[in-house]
Amino acid sequence: MQRLDLRSLRYDKLGKSVLIDGRQVVVEISHEALEALSNKPLTEEQAVHKVAEETKRLTRLAEWVPADDGKIHITTNLLMNDGFYEAETGETT
Repeated sequence: MQRLDLRSLRYDKLGKSVLIDGRQVVVEISHEALEALSNKPLTEEQAVHKVAEETKRLTRLAEWVPADDGKIHITTNLLMNDGFYEAETGETT
């Protein structure tokens, strides 16, 4: 089971995403995905707060999505499609 450390929440200005540390990975949630989930534009601070609110959902996604070089990338497609992921092709649908 993946555990996300809320104390490690931070905004990555270069990548325009929110980062949170897991056990052996870093979970990166795109700012666009958080705005789509909120259905409104978010500031950097609001995006970080949104991740804190959605920790349970993000934890489940972090368990399903394979890590790439120690990082799990959560995009709008993954977040809005409840993490539906095709294991055979390795592509999101």
